[in-house]
Amino acid sequence: MIIAIDDSGDPGLKMDKGSSSYFVIVAAVFLTDHDAEATALKIERFRQTLKWREHHEFKFRKTSPEIRKAFLSEINSCNFVLSVAVVDKTNTNVDIPSNRDASSLYNTVILRAISQVLDESTNARVLIDGEGGSSYKRNVKTFFRQNLPKNAIKQIRYRDSKNDVLIQLADMVAGSVNRSLTGDKEYLSIIKRHINFLTKT
Repeated sequence: MIIAIDDSGDPGLKMDKGSSSYFVIVAAVFLTDHDAEATALKIERFRQTLKWREHHEFKFRKTSPEIRKAFLSEINSCNFVLSVAVVDKTNTNVDIPSNRDASSLYNTVILRAISQVLDESTNARVLIDGEGGSSYKRNVKTFFRQNLPKNAIKQIRYRDSKNDVLIQLADMVAGSVNRSLTGDKEYLSIIKRHINFLTKT
């Protein structure tokens, strides 16, 4: 199993200072290496049809509406499932970690997303956007070891999203989910059949 993870919004809790209202984590789950490779190849070929350079990144907030929809339609036939966790930080009843810092919220939400698809024998390889530059992303390895079954995860790798189209897929879906929370469900409707798990708080 390969799991590519990305987010939309931010895990900050200071909305009065610019933090986002919503924080979304998407785990794109590929049950086999073949499924992951076939999806990656399809994305690469789609990029070629756009005549983009090799490392031109599919990123929701930087991509035109037309290409967003075309990208989502292109991957819709691929074999993967989505596990999504959403936090509405404006909700006063939301279950936010008591120490209320970005690292704790990030870890809690990412755990909600991936725990739905992991068990003691999964041995998943997890790909996370970023080179671990943010402290809350560096801490996630320890958090996983403390809160997941021993053999649930085989490997965690931080990847530069420019070089990993599966993380780009997770970004495009995360952006679609976030946009749907403000009423624009056009993007999410294209790939909603892939969503097997969705938790909202």
